[in-house]
Amino acid sequence: MESSLRRLQAVIDLGAIRRNVASLRAVGGPGVALMPAVKADAYGHGLEPVSRALAEAGVEWLGVATVEEGARARRTVPAARVCLLSPFLPPDAPEVLRLGLVPLLSTWEQARSLEDAAARAGAVAEAHLEIDTGMGRSGVPAGEAGEAAARLAGLPHIRITGAATHFACAETDPEFTARQASLFDRLLESLRAAGLPVETVHAANSAALLARVRSRDRLARPGLMVYGISPFGLRAAPDVEVRPALTLRTRVALVRSLPAGHPISYGATCRLARPSRVATLPVGYGDGYPRALSGRGCVLLQGRRAPILGRVCMDMMVVDATDVPGAAPGDEAVLIGTQGGEQIRAEELAALAETTEHAITTCLTSRVERVWIE
Repeated sequence: MESSLRRLQAVIDLGAIRRNVASLRAVGGPGVALMPAVKADAYGHGLEPVSRALAEAGVEWLGVATVEEGARARRTVPAARVCLLSPFLPPDAPEVLRLGLVPLLSTWEQARSLEDAAARAGAVAEAHLEIDTGMGRSGVPAGEAGEAAARLAGLPHIRITGAATHFACAETDPEFTARQASLFDRLLESLRAAGLPVETVHAANSAALLARVRSRDRLARPGLMVYGISPFGLRAAPDVEVRPALTLRTRVALVRSLPAGHPISYGATCRLARPSRVATLPVGYGDGYPRALSGRGCVLLQGRRAPILGRVCMDMMVVDATDVPGAAPGDEAVLIGTQGGEQIRAEELAALAETTEHAITTCLTSRVERVWIE
């Protein structure tokens, strides 16, 4: 990492992302294509650079959540197949068609708007049917899948080439996931019986891919594992070699000596138990660093853990540098990543903050400078 570091920087290793994709391909086996999720600015890693790196790694599909993200992905990798994973509103149908996005259809209103847009353009739109097998968020309810398929088969300007579902808890509840997968298999037969040419079937996220829940599918949708983050948190994950792609780092702004009993940060929730040297870092929840890590998290200074003291502020935090000899303003502090022999992973921060691993990187704000390396 040779880039200059001023205030706060996320350094993204694109080479690690390409290697992670290769590892996931090996798990999926021959003939299984990948649709990495690049939604939410590629989980905070940068949609455009990551999409280019994925294309260089031979990835054919990209998964986005919004039409705007689809437009960015299309500009970046014109040849990619871009799947719109979240529901679109009917007024967006002409743009979905123009961009060549493959939407997941959940309602007749969506399908009808896409049919009308394609008819006006003299085109045939490609789409996939999403079936709700237990997520309860989007998709056609399982009991209505056959009826929906029959209606969709009658639309001349839409070609349903695939079907999808979403697992609610693949990383925590294998039995519930197996029931979802079994229901999905039964419903696929009803779709084909209704005349839908369902060629592409996809359900597996990172956790389901690693657990080989949908080993017969020819397409998987990994998210966290593409970026080297385990969906299993701090629990042991199945044997696959991936490496975190993101390092979050800053520099120490101040180092001061304070007496025992001195309060630290808002609310005076922390009072020093001993005479201490405390370091102020120019990082806070305004940058997306979780306020929930107040008094819980650590940063790395000179390869040692320095605990966070008191509350994380919007723009600053205070850490205990007493046991880091010679800590001084300008020193590099690592919030996520490796320094010396120590490492802080996104999974650790998620556990401490009692949130999902996704939130650790996707919540990093635009104030964080992104730097991409190979």
